[in-house]
Amino acid sequence: MKIYCDTSVLRHNISRHNDEKSQRELAALNQLAANYPMFGSHLVRYEAEKTKDEIRRGHLIVDVDGLQNVPNDQKLLGFNIQINRYSCINFPIISDVQDEAIRAELMERGLKLRDAEHITQAVCNNCDVFLTRDEDSIITPHRDWLEQRFSGLKIRLPSELVAEL
Repeated sequence: MKIYCDTSVLRHNISRHNDEKSQRELAALNQLAANYPMFGSHLVRYEAEKTKDEIRRGHLIVDVDGLQNVPNDQKLLGFNIQINRYSCINFPIISDVQDEAIRAELMERGLKLRDAEHITQAVCNNCDVFLTRDEDSIITPHRDWLEQRFSGLKIRLPSELVAEL
């Protein structure tokens, strides 16, 4: 089973809350991580690196380092080549997502840009589960449609996935 982890399920994003629900999700995440490979993309790292609190940012980066990278993390679109009479410089042109059409479709359905990019990464890397704690922005409004549209992908809280397994 291939599990893609949204930034919301990084250990230090969960453990900063001391409520019972967060602790249940953290315990479920730890159980999953002990038994299954957990994947992320450069998008997860990017979001962790944008964290303003330096100590928390360091913890989140350690969490990201514990994830395996999805194999198709970025898409090479081409090269920008600049040539003059003294030198030749090549710059790769890279997209953050594998399939722009899927991302656009997700955004048309009301998903935020970054959520759409994460889900696109999970779909394009044939992940079985998209693990998130974003109940208000992903699970409640979009889970049924997402699972119907991408039949091989489940959208789950860590505790829901543990209960199913």
